Amino acid sequence: MNQTPAKRILVLDQDPEFLDQLSQGFGDEPYELLLAASLEQARGFLHEFRPDLLVVDSSLQPSLQETLQTTSGSDHQPPLLVILPGHDPQEEAVLEAFERGADDLACKPMSVAWLKTRFRIWLSRSRSLRKPS
Repeated sequence: MNQTPAKRILVLDQDPEFLDQLSQGFGDEPYELLLAASLEQARGFLHEFRPDLLVVDSSLQPSLQETLQTTSGSDHQPPLLVILPGHDPQEEAVLEAFERGADDLACKPMSVAWLKTRFRIWLSRSRSLRKPS
């Protein structure tokens, strides 16, 4: 029987409380969560795995995207969800995230249930929404 590999989500965020919240709240999901607290850790995950979704803190977005261009090549560009601080981010921050290549945005703090739903939606669409080479 041919088993489909689990989908993977790479989360890059320097906030240990947020990463711990994800680690605690996502154990029962049908995908693998790769949690990186640093760009170096994220590079290791990108080298070893091919995530189906990338989630990154807005302050680390430019560095991650630069890493993606040099590490992953143009054949693998998964959707990018950028996390902004605060419930009502400034318009400049939102526009900047999209200009830099974000496909979607989320704002901290957020509930685990909300994030699980967002992840499921993106993973269900990730094959058809890969960025063109």
